[in-house]
Amino acid sequence: MLERLTRKRFVELLSERVFFLDGAYGTELFKRGYIKGREPIELLNVINPEAVLTLQNDYVNAGVDFLLTNTFSANRHKLIKLGYEKYFDEINRNAVRIAKEAAKNSAKQVYILGDVSSVGEMVQPLGELKSKYVYDIFREQIALLIESGVDGIIIETMSDLKELKLAYLATRDVSKEIPVIVSMTFEENGVAVTGTSLEIYVSLFNDLDIDAIGINCTLTPDKMLPLVKKLSLFSNKPIVVEPNAGKPVLSEDGKLTYRTKPEEFTIYIEDYVELGANVVGGCCGTGPEHIEYMVKHIGTKKPRQRKIEEMNVISSRVHMVGIEPFLVVGERINASAKKKLHGEIKESRYNGVIKLAKDQEQEGAQVLDINFGIESVLTDEHFRNAIVELDKNVSIPLSLDIQFNEFLEAALFEYPGRPLINSSKALKEELDKKIHLLKRYGGILVVLAMGKEIPKTAKERFELAKQAVEYLELNGISRSRVFVDPLVLPIGANQDYNITLETISMLSKEGIRTIIGLSNFSFGMPNREELNASFLALALHFGLSAAILNTAEQTTTSILRGMKRILKKESVNISEDGKENELVRLLLNGNSTGAMSYVLSFLDTLTPVEIIQSILSKAMEEIGNLYSETKIFLPHLILASETAKPIFSKLLSMVSDKENTKLGRIILATVEGDIHDIGKKIVGTILESAGFEVIDIGKDVPANVILEKSKELKPDIIGLSAMMTTTVVQVGYVVKTLKEHGIDIPVISGGASMNEELAKRFGSHYAKDAQEAVRLCKSILNINAKH
Repeated sequence: MLERLTRKRFVELLSERVFFLDGAYGTELFKRGYIKGREPIELLNVINPEAVLTLQNDYVNAGVDFLLTNTFSANRHKLIKLGYEKYFDEINRNAVRIAKEAAKNSAKQVYILGDVSSVGEMVQPLGELKSKYVYDIFREQIALLIESGVDGIIIETMSDLKELKLAYLATRDVSKEIPVIVSMTFEENGVAVTGTSLEIYVSLFNDLDIDAIGINCTLTPDKMLPLVKKLSLFSNKPIVVEPNAGKPVLSEDGKLTYRTKPEEFTIYIEDYVELGANVVGGCCGTGPEHIEYMVKHIGTKKPRQRKIEEMNVISSRVHMVGIEPFLVVGERINASAKKKLHGEIKESRYNGVIKLAKDQEQEGAQVLDINFGIESVLTDEHFRNAIVELDKNVSIPLSLDIQFNEFLEAALFEYPGRPLINSSKALKEELDKKIHLLKRYGGILVVLAMGKEIPKTAKERFELAKQAVEYLELNGISRSRVFVDPLVLPIGANQDYNITLETISMLSKEGIRTIIGLSNFSFGMPNREELNASFLALALHFGLSAAILNTAEQTTTSILRGMKRILKKESVNISEDGKENELVRLLLNGNSTGAMSYVLSFLDTLTPVEIIQSILSKAMEEIGNLYSETKIFLPHLILASETAKPIFSKLLSMVSDKENTKLGRIILATVEGDIHDIGKKIVGTILESAGFEVIDIGKDVPANVILEKSKELKPDIIGLSAMMTTTVVQVGYVVKTLKEHGIDIPVISGGASMNEELAKRFGSHYAKDAQEAVRLCKSILNINAKH
């Protein structure tokens, strides 16, 4: 009788020995000749189930413990885009049935993991898809896989932290009991293409109700090793690692093969095991031979005990701040006493919120407190939209000062990071609601040292707060995830501030962090800034850990800097580089009015064409360089590009000969059978920023369509993207089709599955990233010689 895999049993198993995942499906089925044309490999579950069963039997015979279903791209959204939506139910159900059939052939217990991955398009604000739609897409597929009898769910090869969180939420809403593995894919620098670092990813998912945290794909075994070291150091869950078997090469007979042999692959797997990996397997290019060799040499080794470093951080999708040594939270996005701001929010206009956010970020706030005032006149959409706008425009993390739990949950659903949740009274019923949200969405909680009333003495506040922290700990929320607000009351109302200071001191001695709303102290008083600064100095002396304050108050921030130096609480300055250029700064801040004024100010001395080429394009080129150097990330790049577009349009409207304003015309396309376009969009954005005219003709584009568009649009260069190994050969087919029809236009190819050797074999140039694409385009068109 087969053992049922409960979450408890899953964790027990992973503590007993290292477990083994299978290898690749797409590359292996492609190598075996089962994939024809643009059909997704998941369709084989319906039209050729024997092919899938044969491969899975090979993995079972190789010794795997976990067998994945052939459902990587089988969510409804992807199947719609590929034209196979009608097979959605059959593909997923058959996948589970086939995997179970293969598992029966094993002498040992083999568990079936339902394989889930990206919908293939970006979620707002990086793309057009709404979060609720993406959540529903995942929930539908995951429910079907669980209903069909999988033992667990693995959500893998995700590059967007927000999309991964939506998939996790969908899984847990289908089943609280099924084991869940999450896995992101990173570049060599440890940062995903959307700007999320491995540390940000792990810090969030350490909080969440999942059973293992992993990394997979993109990197070869040697390049993945430094990331495994970080994962081992920071993850408080079992860890899963699946590297690629090198980069693909084209053999003499026209087949794609991978250079990393089973022996070399296993050497690095052994390193991962030594670092504490609990589950190991393979991604692109790995086959049964890699898995068999790995299983044989790792054997029944027990996972190494890891020394885990706690991550005391708050994060957005691209920026992480340490709680220690002192946390500064900006207070000014508070509509409670700002009638104009509240009116704008009510009308779903967020310009005022964004300006306050950017001002405070510039002034040195590490986190932004979000308080929309009277919430009874708002809806959950106000909060959803605000989080999306802030995610798009601001880098630093948020403190969600939201009173209605319904609205707080709406904000948390959209938020791609580990937030501060502000706040909960020290009442069981309130704490229970926040515990639910903390476990579901992650984050750090502010607890007010009060019940229904504010205690009169420091001892009462301390006891109440301590009980609340202990209650949270009993319910799985460690005190490292808690701040206590000891309550600052207005000095003008004859309140004794020593009660607050004594409460801070007592809590500090118990290892409980404290945070105050500083401006409450001076409410209703003249010369508020000097009062705030003085009280902050006192509070720091008594052990204060954080403050929500007005970062525009120079006296307060100066006193804070001085006290931090005295108390040895100085932190490293992590402000962004590369903003010396005024226009670069304006574009990165999304300041369309300021950027437009700045650019148009040059009309007295330069022509519109000269401004485009020497001012605006140069600034965007610098922004492109910042992106390639990972000093800024995808949200910043998209924001700068959107801010620059109306300026380009304004200048172009002043030019009679439009052709001379662009460096060249480039067509971009994702090849047939591939619907991924994140990388292509990044390349397009950077090329436009550099001054090229870019025409994106879409994804899953057949060679004959690219041919016709080339004849129609007469581009200078054609750019092709191939994300998947199963579609990379389409690049060669496009080049061949163009040549057969007498089209001699340079082709540049790129994407996760492309490399220089393959590109040469296909007859194209190769660009490993967006900046390389810009350099290559300029070189091909001899731009530098002309300008």
